[in-house]
Amino acid sequence: MIKEFFEKNYKVLMVFPFLLLITSLVFLGYEYSTTGDIVERDVSLKGGISATVYTEKEFEVIKLESDLTKELNSDVFVKELSDFSTSTRLGYVIEIGEIGVKDKLKEVLESRLKLELTSENYSVEEVGSSLGEGFYKDMLKAVIFAFVLMGIVVFIAFRSFIPSAAVILSALLDISATLMIVNLLEIKISTAGIAAFLLVIGYSVDTDILMTNRVLKRKEGGDTTERLIDSAKTGLTMTATTFVALTVGYIVTTSFVLKQMFLIILIALTIDIISTYLMNAGILYWYKKQK
Repeated sequence: MIKEFFEKNYKVLMVFPFLLLITSLVFLGYEYSTTGDIVERDVSLKGGISATVYTEKEFEVIKLESDLTKELNSDVFVKELSDFSTSTRLGYVIEIGEIGVKDKLKEVLESRLKLELTSENYSVEEVGSSLGEGFYKDMLKAVIFAFVLMGIVVFIAFRSFIPSAAVILSALLDISATLMIVNLLEIKISTAGIAAFLLVIGYSVDTDILMTNRVLKRKEGGDTTERLIDSAKTGLTMTATTFVALTVGYIVTTSFVLKQMFLIILIALTIDIISTYLMNAGILYWYKKQK
């Protein structure tokens, strides 16, 4: 049943991932033309102030964020700081995308939180805009370099243009669509987020190479469609186990850094199912049909 459906509708199935790829690239292009960047960055990547208040008192994060934004006339991001093992509240981290408001920030926090801030319960550090920008550019270069090297390895492995291009297109869809969704969710990317995208490149290519290898290099296992279905069973099992593990990690962890990494990879895994089993599988089937 699945075999007959795929053979009859593989071209139709490829329409959605190609539309998603075009949409995400257009979206990122528009984002770059209007903001000068393709992602929203946090303090670690664009510079600013990161202050930590250590207290067990509970405050409404959204209200505190709103109050600080009005008082400081700058974008403010507040997140709760918790103990990794016990989930006990340790305090709050306040990030501001502007340098030079350290003294005012302390005054406003003491007023809003009704706390006397000292060196024992309060710390603040500045990240210069040039330092943050430089680090961001280095991380972007690492992502681009990893993508290019991945493409070279794929071409060497399969020595055929269309299957290799299909793998690279699939990886491009994974990254671009994930970036688009991250932007739509208004997630501010940190250094951990960039690292997550490096992991996405590796994982997205993994399932595509598995499928391409089974279709092109294995002779046993039936015809092209049967080999595609066989590789899909293995690949989807891998994806499902990873998805479950990351979902549990996302729910359980109190670390903001880990939560961001897990969320980005979970989004990419979902996109990878579309790119691998709708787009790449369709291209491979068409390629084998033409030979």
